[in-house]
Amino acid sequence: MRTPTANEIKHSLRKQGKTLKSFAAENGFKYRTVSDVVRGLRQGNFGEGREVRLKLGLPVND
Repeated sequence: MRTPTANEIKHSLRKQGKTLKSFAAENGFKYRTVSDVVRGLRQGNFGEGREVRLKLGLPVND
């Protein structure tokens, strides 16, 4: 399964009328964490980064 790019993730959120900031706020995440996960700076294998990946529907390495 191919992981979507940052632009694809942002585009799908935009279709739902959301931004990264609004997604973070409504799910109780820090904006910086969501941004880092989407841009690939944070892998998201543990902790809050993992929760962000799960909420975004991205694959998680177990």
